[in-house]
Amino acid sequence: MDKNQVTNLMEEIAVLLALKEGSNTFEIRAYENAARALGSLEGDLATLVREGKLKGTPGLGPTIIKRIEEAFETEHIQFYDELVANTPQVKLDMKRIPGVGPKRINTIYQQLHVNSLAELEQACKDDRVAHLPGFGKKTQEKILQGLSFLSQHADRYLYDVAEAEAARMREALAAQPGVVRLQVAGSLRRRRETVKDIDMVLSVDDHASSDVRRAIMEFFTSQPSVKAITGQGETKSSVILSSGIAMDLRLVGDSQFPYTLHHFTGSREHHIPLRRRAQSMGMTINDYGLFKVEDGQETLIPCKTEEDIYQALKMDYVEPELREDTGEIDAAANHKLPRLVQESDLKGVLHAHSTWSDGQNTIREMAEACMARGYSYLGLTDHSRAASYAGGLNPDALKRQAEEIDQLNQEFGDRFHILKGTECDILRDGSMDFDDEVLATLDFVVASIHSNFNLSQEEQTQRLLRAIANPYVDIIGHSTGRILLGRPGYPVDMDQVIEAAAEHGTCIEINAHPSRLDLDWRYLRKARDKGIKIPIDPDAHALAGIDDMRYGIGIARKGWLRAQDVLNTLDFEALMAFFHVKRSKK
Repeated sequence: MDKNQVTNLMEEIAVLLALKEGSNTFEIRAYENAARALGSLEGDLATLVREGKLKGTPGLGPTIIKRIEEAFETEHIQFYDELVANTPQVKLDMKRIPGVGPKRINTIYQQLHVNSLAELEQACKDDRVAHLPGFGKKTQEKILQGLSFLSQHADRYLYDVAEAEAARMREALAAQPGVVRLQVAGSLRRRRETVKDIDMVLSVDDHASSDVRRAIMEFFTSQPSVKAITGQGETKSSVILSSGIAMDLRLVGDSQFPYTLHHFTGSREHHIPLRRRAQSMGMTINDYGLFKVEDGQETLIPCKTEEDIYQALKMDYVEPELREDTGEIDAAANHKLPRLVQESDLKGVLHAHSTWSDGQNTIREMAEACMARGYSYLGLTDHSRAASYAGGLNPDALKRQAEEIDQLNQEFGDRFHILKGTECDILRDGSMDFDDEVLATLDFVVASIHSNFNLSQEEQTQRLLRAIANPYVDIIGHSTGRILLGRPGYPVDMDQVIEAAAEHGTCIEINAHPSRLDLDWRYLRKARDKGIKIPIDPDAHALAGIDDMRYGIGIARKGWLRAQDVLNTLDFEALMAFFHVKRSKK
């Protein structure tokens, strides 16, 4: 268990309580508050639990603290398990439909008596959902769209969820006797934004006994996170984890490890042209090895690492993130692969929120957390007034916030810098929520869409184009508005957006929150080649959110970005000069 998992459990308990008939509003609110409290808690939660230091933490009462302790002691919370067991399955399924909350789920269940998503879909098609109190035709249509979206993304999981599961299993397996090498493979290693399952490759000594292999596989299949075993042998075992994710463990002798790791890292699209290259050189490659073929006979080419495999094929090493058949084979063969950006290249954080709007921590707390992580600046971007649901600031509040920032900057001196910014709403017509006179007082501006998602592609594109052309807009935030596995992005012609951003010198962020990862990596290389600077932004609403930068790095690497392509690899002085030059050009 880690802090994110326990926080998610608190949020889930609140939702499950809301789905329960006759539930207590105060109890629901207590778990919602607990989730917020944990999200803003600094430090290792496991250590705080072990040392008994949670008592007195605002938002965490005695009962909730006991349940947090139970989570760390037993890897689950019995109260949560009971709520899941006592909640009708169709309610749990409806919970996954974008935009359908507990209140509407309860109404549908109580009045239509549906027992499956298929029955709900039919009820929508029969026009019965539209006639429920508080629903209507538009809500019915959105539910149908949500059901379609769910079916398209069935059995997929966010990267961070799968990564956390894999990390726990890897840590447990790494300590087992006989393990030589161990690595996550598959789409998770390639840093895809969502994954279907987890692949892991483990090696033992080539001469290891069957007893060693069986012991490792038995240990794997008996882990607390394993809900079901779907296959078990000496070379491969398959399980379903408690999160629902399927996981395969492949066990090989160490001499076979690099070939097996490479094969099961994928992608299939990468392997097809790579095999063609091997064949053109009189070789063949599979999960058992790289072989020289002469007179119908195959001779193994010894490789200790994946790097050796690519070298034998007269190529530069292709990082896992690039193995998607987007030109990496030719680039590696011609020694033209980029040096990909790394997390250590980042100098500061842009796009973060504080208690001035909907953040959970003060400006000082956010700044100190950034300093603790080695960053030298924080670009604060609390919401503008149109985002009233998020405590958006009016111009007077923005001025008062600026005064607080000035005081903190004076205190921090050259150690750390806070930039005055805003996440300014892009209104329906593409104008800004603040006028230019207000925006001109800020160091930089992130402009984002938070409303009117149902406009046509032409309207939505023109809306973004007008924002990009505004002289005070420096960065476009989460440019498609997508929530991975939650809702599709609004329709927009991203090619036009990239062209306009390049023309006006406007940046487009990678929103690093694992539920967004927006701009999509498939557009990044084009944006890079157009000269657009791309900040990696956590969109942090709590201290823990700052650490989401690492997910943005994965997407940046998939999009072929180098350090010089990423805005916040600039130091503070260079960053301020960039914003100054951009505005002076206007």
